[in-house]
Amino acid sequence: MADVFLQYHGDSLYLAAFAASLAFLYWRDKKKQGRTGKKAVTALLLAVVFVFNEAAYRIVGRLTNAATYYRFFWMLPVVFLLAYTFTEAVFGRTKKQKLFAAAVFLLCLLAGANLFFLNRENYNRPVNIYGLDPNAVAIADAIMADWDSGEGLARGKDQPTAAFDMYLEYQVRTYEPRILWGISRQAYLYQARHGYDYKKYVRQQHMIAAVHEGIQNDGGTLRRSLIKNGVDYLAIRTEFDMDSYLAAISVIPVAESDTYTLYRVMP
Repeated sequence: MADVFLQYHGDSLYLAAFAASLAFLYWRDKKKQGRTGKKAVTALLLAVVFVFNEAAYRIVGRLTNAATYYRFFWMLPVVFLLAYTFTEAVFGRTKKQKLFAAAVFLLCLLAGANLFFLNRENYNRPVNIYGLDPNAVAIADAIMADWDSGEGLARGKDQPTAAFDMYLEYQVRTYEPRILWGISRQAYLYQARHGYDYKKYVRQQHMIAAVHEGIQNDGGTLRRSLIKNGVDYLAIRTEFDMDSYLAAISVIPVAESDTYTLYRVMP
């Protein structure tokens, strides 16, 4: 649990803000009522009992992939308590104090996001607001441009399905949610643990995952896997030099980024 927590906590100040909020509520309750701050103590106990312990982590693991999704559970008490504390801090204040608090909050949002929506000419939304790998932005934009140019209409589908390596998939799904996954989460996890055992794990998209690592196996089997899973695009590192191998099964290059080549799977 501790390793997963540290991995997703990173260098953020959420936990520090959570501790500061507990201290504020404790001080405020004790000052008003002359005894221990019940709200702070209750919030801390609930967080420890239901979230910040190894048992909670194991229960989450039985329901889903705890290594990935446990972070959503520890975020619940942290985020809600921060919102509650901010409301408590400004409730009952004068109008000027409330406006000042709102201005500080807005400034923190702008500074924390490291972006500004206004410039001298117009109101705009930055293209890469999450600071993603430029390759992910370029490949995702190329997929949607090709799809909107008529490829989607020709295939009779509303959204494209694309397959990426695990790194690029994490990035693309954050940037462009209209692109559907061509490789399931379970296939990625199996690949990370066991490699590419084609005989034992036929049900998952092992062939599709393997080609993104530059592995050239039976092209006919790969073609059938792509059609069966409805994959329209592949994004593979250019260094693997897969053009000839994929061209033999009617998968053609349509765009490139600095590191990746985008391929279209022809019907």
